Amino acid sequence: PTVGVPASIDNDIWGTNMSIGVDTALNTIMETVDKLRDTASSHQRAFLIETMGRNCGYLALMAGVVCGAEFSLIPEVDVTLEEIADAVAAAYARGKSHSMILVAEGASLDIREVAQYLDERKLGYESRITILGHVQRGGTPTAFDRLLATRLGVAAVDALVEGSSGVMTALSGREITRIPLEESVARHRAANLAFHHMTTMLAR
Repeated sequence: PTVGVPASIDNDIWGTNMSIGVDTALNTIMETVDKLRDTASSHQRAFLIETMGRNCGYLALMAGVVCGAEFSLIPEVDVTLEEIADAVAAAYARGKSHSMILVAEGASLDIREVAQYLDERKLGYESRITILGHVQRGGTPTAFDRLLATRLGVAAVDALVEGSSGVMTALSGREITRIPLEESVARHRAANLAFHHMTTMLAR
């Protein structure tokens, strides 16, 4: 018998609102961006920060919202270098002493290409690149992740005791449910693009 439990910091597993590890990774990114903002402000810099997310831009997108980034580059949305430059230029025109750009590793534009373009445009900031890498996969789990893992794990054991197989435990709203494992594996979860609009709106 097989019962799956969703665990992926990319939050790309279909059928569950949240996977184990996502909240911890997002908090790690948020804390790092907050620290980078201090040095960005004191040196008038635009920081491009690469997060994990090869196929799903959840981490970069949500970090962009909670950190007040000027822009989030994610695999789900194609953007131009000009659009990014316009957002950075607008931040400078408003008197901001820094600019923060979150970039998912699977975004269509390469982070180095973006940094080079921004520097060539001379928008008022010096560009710097930070690639967070595997630090996103470590650290002490948040309370939310601990509770989620416990709930999903208990539900998985219950399913096995009941004789169920070929299912995955999942978070649906506030409830723990079961979905066919085959269905989850066959499909792909993308980031919620409503938050992409929110990032753009908050950056103005």
